[in-house]
Amino acid sequence: MEFKRKQVWSVVDIKTFIVELLKGPKRLEKIGESLPHKTSAEIVFFYHTLKKLLKLKQEIKNSREYLKMRINSQQ
Repeated sequence: MEFKRKQVWSVVDIKTFIVELLKGPKRLEKIGESLPHKTSAEIVFFYHTLKKLLKLKQEIKNSREYLKMRINSQQ
């Protein structure tokens, strides 16, 4: 009998995931580089499972709007 490994995400893992995600939406390969101890399947599963809970789409939208405002104010 084969047991699945429990996916444990530390607070640091979650923070790294969110920071990398906000740099560019769905750059899951870059997130994987920042979390080398996580498989790509774990990262994709985490994204799809928690995107509504963490309101990730709204966070991505907010970060884009913030960056646009900063760029426009510097010009």
